[in-house]
Amino acid sequence: MLRTRPVEVADAATGGPAETLLDAVLSGRHQVRLGETVDVLDLPGFAAVETTGGARFVGVATWSAKRAEFACLGVSAAVRRTGVGSMLVEAVTDAARCAGLDRLWLATTNDNLGALALYQRCGFRITRVVVGGVDHARELKPSIPVVGAHRIPVHDELILECALR
Repeated sequence: MLRTRPVEVADAATGGPAETLLDAVLSGRHQVRLGETVDVLDLPGFAAVETTGGARFVGVATWSAKRAEFACLGVSAAVRRTGVGSMLVEAVTDAARCAGLDRLWLATTNDNLGALALYQRCGFRITRVVVGGVDHARELKPSIPVVGAHRIPVHDELILECALR
């Protein structure tokens, strides 16, 4: 059985399950978008935990009410395409709605086709393309790959927004 719950301090601690997951799927907790580095585990969020046969941490999503930003979504490769991402997006958008936000925005890369499909299914729409945005982000985070999923060169940031009301 899968459930979501708020991210706990121990989850986001150095070496904790959220950090370990983000190291594996997003190259770490420090994410760069629009020329700014953000420690996404310093933000509130939700964890996805598989509870069958113990508790296994399989996903995390964080957000910022101050910036109206969906900051990160990381899902273990072993459980992708099982609804974990959708559950986490729904948890964040519900929390943002309850916090009184009218919209949320997020940034992803041009090679992230699976995430683009998920976000659009969840109501996000592409509102802007920052041509060369990832090329500039590599100046702050050199570990960002030059070639990403599907052997697509990674150059651009895509900004998506979701209306919450």
